Amino acid sequence: MPHRLNVMKSLALHGLAFFLCATSTLAADRLLIDFGNATEQSPSPDLFNRHWNLFSALNQSPINPATRVDGSPWTGVSLTITDAFRTISTNNNGGELIYNSAATSDFWFVQKADNAVGAIRIDGLDPSGNTVYDIKAFVSSNRSAPEVFNTLYTATGANSASATLEAIDNISNVASIPGIIPNASGQITVRVELAANSTTYGAISVLELIARAPTDPITPDPQPNRYAAVGQTPNPPSTVSTANPEGLRAYVYESPDSFTSKLGLGELLRRAGFHVMPLPLNQPPYVPGSDPETDVDLIAIGSFASENPEYQAYMATYADDLDDFIDRAGLLIQFSQADQHEPSPPFLPDTQAASRVDTDFDSTFILVPDHSLLANVPTAADGKSLSFTLSDDSVFYRTNTSWETFDQFSGFEVILSGDPKARFPALMEGAYGQGRFFVSSLAVDKILNASTGADVSTTSQAAFNTPFFTNLYDYTALVRDRQTPPINITPQPGDSLIEDGAWTLVLLPDTQIYSQNYPGVFEAQTSWIYHNRRARNIRFVLHLGDIVNVNSRPEWENARRAFRILDNQVPYAFVPGNHDYGPGGNAATRDTFMNDYFKEELYRLTPAFGGVMETGKMDNSYHFFNAGGVNFIVMCFEWGPRDSTIAWADGILQQYPQHKAILVTHAYMNNNDFRYDISDSTRPQAYNPHNYTTPGGVNDGEELWQKLVRKHNFVLTVNGHVLGDGTGYRVDNNDAGNPVHQMLINYQFRNLGGEGYLRTLEFQPDGQTVVVKSYSPILNNYLLTTDQDFSFDLPLGAADQDNDGILDYFDADFDDDLDGLDNFNEFVIHGTSSSTADTDADGLSDLFESTAGSNPLSNERAYIDLVRNNREQFGLYTEDEIGELRPGGLLIKVEDDMVELNLQLKQSPNLQPESWQNAGPPVEWSIPVDPEFRFFRVKINDGTD
Repeated sequence: MPHRLNVMKSLALHGLAFFLCATSTLAADRLLIDFGNATEQSPSPDLFNRHWNLFSALNQSPINPATRVDGSPWTGVSLTITDAFRTISTNNNGGELIYNSAATSDFWFVQKADNAVGAIRIDGLDPSGNTVYDIKAFVSSNRSAPEVFNTLYTATGANSASATLEAIDNISNVASIPGIIPNASGQITVRVELAANSTTYGAISVLELIARAPTDPITPDPQPNRYAAVGQTPNPPSTVSTANPEGLRAYVYESPDSFTSKLGLGELLRRAGFHVMPLPLNQPPYVPGSDPETDVDLIAIGSFASENPEYQAYMATYADDLDDFIDRAGLLIQFSQADQHEPSPPFLPDTQAASRVDTDFDSTFILVPDHSLLANVPTAADGKSLSFTLSDDSVFYRTNTSWETFDQFSGFEVILSGDPKARFPALMEGAYGQGRFFVSSLAVDKILNASTGADVSTTSQAAFNTPFFTNLYDYTALVRDRQTPPINITPQPGDSLIEDGAWTLVLLPDTQIYSQNYPGVFEAQTSWIYHNRRARNIRFVLHLGDIVNVNSRPEWENARRAFRILDNQVPYAFVPGNHDYGPGGNAATRDTFMNDYFKEELYRLTPAFGGVMETGKMDNSYHFFNAGGVNFIVMCFEWGPRDSTIAWADGILQQYPQHKAILVTHAYMNNNDFRYDISDSTRPQAYNPHNYTTPGGVNDGEELWQKLVRKHNFVLTVNGHVLGDGTGYRVDNNDAGNPVHQMLINYQFRNLGGEGYLRTLEFQPDGQTVVVKSYSPILNNYLLTTDQDFSFDLPLGAADQDNDGILDYFDADFDDDLDGLDNFNEFVIHGTSSSTADTDADGLSDLFESTAGSNPLSNERAYIDLVRNNREQFGLYTEDEIGELRPGGLLIKVEDDMVELNLQLKQSPNLQPESWQNAGPPVEWSIPVDPEFRFFRVKINDGTD
């Protein structure tokens, strides 16, 4: 097997001594003090083998003797609190890069006008002047600007010096006071108080004291820890060896996090056989222009590293170099990250996309059971899912097998997911160039206590990690050797074409902000509908009102332009909302410009049009369509329907009792899953139509239910209007005992007035299941929360006469309209109706149009009539004019008992009069006939019969 050239300088990480400060021979005289509480004390020794002095109570007795960093007692040196602090806090910033997480997780503080000064005295130091002492102070806080949390530290002995430190957002800075000489009594006192500009507090979390000779350099400030080396497993050699049979090398970046205070990725990789090195943060992960064989084989990023500003700075500079590393036959794996810190992996190539959401799962479904990474990992009994725990303690994340799951993706194969439909991926693989990369929501690398370095893996976590990281080792070798199997891209849920026999109803709510400010978004919605009308078998589109925002002509022009894309292509209907009425869209009147732009005369010509309540006004209208073997009637009501509107609708519905009815009106359901009901004082009624001054009287949702919906064959009501989360859903049985599904949809509270989201209702070929989705054409994204992505049962009663399990409306054994196209070809292949021979009512049958190649769903009667009435302009002739000759008396002469015919055949290349030329000699023919006959037919053919 080939191996990468080991030309990189290997770091020997067998021990941890390289983390300690390099000072003079006095370096052993160094101490660390942790100010905190008894529950978050720094372990001694900690994970870097450093020993600590612990102040864990405000009234604590002096520490005597103090303990050096190496664990030896510093005889004669004692530590005493000489001025009490106000109290103790655990509100640190989180993600600190220096010392250890237990030491930096809490602090003692002082407060303005209430115990504003605290102090600690260090006794027993060398007062001779042959030794000076450098002092470092650290504190961090999770408070936020504009507050100032600035502390003034003053060290006083024979000399005195001060330094300040801002705690907010601090993760690695210290206040450094060098060169302090103890007083004649061998004492140095460190005073802690508010800096002059501090708002309320001053504090201390860690105090470090280092002895040195006066001529030695000042002790460097502590550098960020490199946690990749933490753990007990020796680092395998960087070349082929028994411990590292493939000679694999890995760069690792990890750090303790504020959620678990754990780490362990480097340790897991060493156990698997990798030679581990910290990811260099000041350079690309490879040498530009070099042979890819010199690269490391794996880059691994630990869970929640993204909350670390150091990591964020690295990604801001080198993210593009990471995808170049992948392209060079490298493998990258990233474990779980918090969506608030890194919503999308910044290193993704342009060929992939992924984003995270704050959703967690106790188990994950295995979608690619034969993937190499999953070989021998423990699974559920059925082999279809896996789970593990992350802690033996009762912490909130204990059962988070998938933690901060992905909810959007493209270009990946989904290996693990929180659900069986790949809506919440937990482990995904992408391919780019010659390499591969994994992104995940697994936090299995969190196995070591970030303070002690002790292994705190749970039993199930360890059972998963052992085979998983062994598999990762083997897979890394396959990537390096370019022997990985191909991946199968997983389509994002909703991207797959609908099943044969399924059909779609599209709902457009509250486009008012698009019409006013973002007309391109509106057009993107209708363009998507147009381009997907066949792929998704879109049978009807319903706009739920608030087409515009302030009832202005420019808005209506924008709206009309968007809908013009659907004219004669996809049937649609619409209703006015409150913003479509009145001056400035205030609904104080029922005046609207809608009917100036959406004219009744336009829709009256469409096959779906049923009628209107008032001539010339589309405020109240009804429409028909057939889908799924069922006849539907769509009742479209004005904003705040009047009693007269209900009476009109009642009369229409009585004429079509067998049609399944759909109600569209702007305000019906509220976002609490209840109908608007002005008489119900126990539930919110904000934006109820009764709260407006719209004239003529109004009816809210409950009134519409009681007066109309429950009495007729309604199966669905849809409305927009309501803000909040913009969703609502309920089911009630009507008077006949049949369910009526009632649905609120509104996205306008999102960016851009809705981010282009629309709702699709996909009616499945079983005749009863309806799948609900929310999709944005401009983001190419589906919303996957349970109120945006769900299904319900709506039995529509479609027939299956031959009981073959295929409903008749798309069964190839039937041709309901007897037009020569079977029902399958009609409904599935061409999208036409199997109940009528001319779906678009343009005078051309579905069979003719599908055979001729024209669109049987687009009414082209106007164009047909234009050509038919002006055929000379197009150089066209009818069949009568060209195909049948009527010689008559001009050519046939009947005399006595003889008939004579003189015929000269002519030909023309273009039918123009001047172009006709004789084609051969004339034909002269004479034949006797029965004198009783006077009508003759001359047939001209090619002589074959």
